[in-house]
Amino acid sequence: MLAKRREVRRGNTFIERTPLLIPSFSSKGFPDAQKILETTSEVLDGVTLVSAYDIHYEHVKPPFEFASLIFLDSGGYEASKDTDLSELNEIEHVPRTWTAEMHASVLNSWNSSVPTVAINYDHPRDRAPMPEQIARALAMSPNNADFVREILVKPEKATQTLLTMKTVLPYASQLARFDIVGVTEKEIGNSVLQRMENIARLRMALDRERPDIPIHVFGSLDTITTPLYFLAGADIFDGLTWLRFAYHQGFTIYKHNYGALKLGIKTKSHLIDGRCWFDNYRYLVDLQLEMRRFLNDYEYGQFQFHGNEFRHAYESVRETLGV
Repeated sequence: MLAKRREVRRGNTFIERTPLLIPSFSSKGFPDAQKILETTSEVLDGVTLVSAYDIHYEHVKPPFEFASLIFLDSGGYEASKDTDLSELNEIEHVPRTWTAEMHASVLNSWNSSVPTVAINYDHPRDRAPMPEQIARALAMSPNNADFVREILVKPEKATQTLLTMKTVLPYASQLARFDIVGVTEKEIGNSVLQRMENIARLRMALDRERPDIPIHVFGSLDTITTPLYFLAGADIFDGLTWLRFAYHQGFTIYKHNYGALKLGIKTKSHLIDGRCWFDNYRYLVDLQLEMRRFLNDYEYGQFQFHGNEFRHAYESVRETLGV
């Protein structure tokens, strides 16, 4: 079984155990990101993700003292007009300047009592071969030894929309030098099955070099696909789906539908938003517990919803890869 208990570590220091489902915040699509963060921090008490881009432009403002672990994202998502798989394009996003020097400035000035994962700089127009990506990420914030260090692996050319696994996997030994290896859901494959297969390939390649280094799938925080990627060997998941949609009985649905089902059809939209955020966070906590209980006995009945479908999907991956 590719799904296992793994740990986020800084050197020999234990920080957190996986799987981790991380509510994220971003100004892209959410101009009131700071207000949303302040509102939801009343119930959030675990891991969270914010963008170095948003910190630079003061769209969100530290300290984030409610968090037990902070992921300091690369800024590439906010610096682009590209969408992730859950995005609705309701609000036009106009990216501002984002440079490696700006990213470095955020990291170099970071001062938090909360353990922090630093993710290497990213920009949609700045692509590089794998050796250069690894070298840049290794050189990230050399004066701050307190960071947990994560490399976000990106396509090597601006014309590529997907990772080419045959050029990524030969560098598994160098990727294993990091504390966490990250990929985006959108770039790891063009179907759910292909994403699962490629995550499994990455998992097996990393395990041959350094067993149990966590894999982080950016942009995946869904009631169905996140458990599937977990079964394929990924460990850490974040996304904005919890702010865009509502989680209900194993499905991710429109917030106004959730409002009609749970709150009544006369409930005003702004009230539905806040209720969905709070309820979604509680749903994520429960789903994370289901995933952790699954690791006790590998029984798909630990999942309240879709257990048989999850089992069938994983068996398809096993058949393809022979695991």
